[in-house]
Amino acid sequence: MGNPVTFFEIAGREGEKLNEFYTSVFGWHTEVNPFGGTYMIHADEGIHGHIFSESEEMGFNNHVTIYVEVDNLQSSLDQAENLGGKTLIPPQVIPDNNGSFAIFLDPSGNYIGLYKQPDTN
Repeated sequence: MGNPVTFFEIAGREGEKLNEFYTSVFGWHTEVNPFGGTYMIHADEGIHGHIFSESEEMGFNNHVTIYVEVDNLQSSLDQAENLGGKTLIPPQVIPDNNGSFAIFLDPSGNYIGLYKQPDTN
């Protein structure tokens, strides 16, 4: 198998209502992210994710994004661009040694996240 999907996010204008909707529909357990603004989804099975409110400054609206684990964010972004994708968010470090991420648009305009595990030294 290729690179695994390791995380997902659901975003919309009213994050609190989205959180209520998904916890009711699927019985998900969520908690407010201590870093602010999101609800963390803790899965007993499957992958973890989060639900959040988007803002006008983000430049996008209503979306579901999957995150695929890769060894090299920039290399994966370059490959996506060579195949018709477009980098939306270049590599960013997640605080507290939680790895790093990037986001690109596929040729159809879908948001795809990339995730790299934290370096272990």
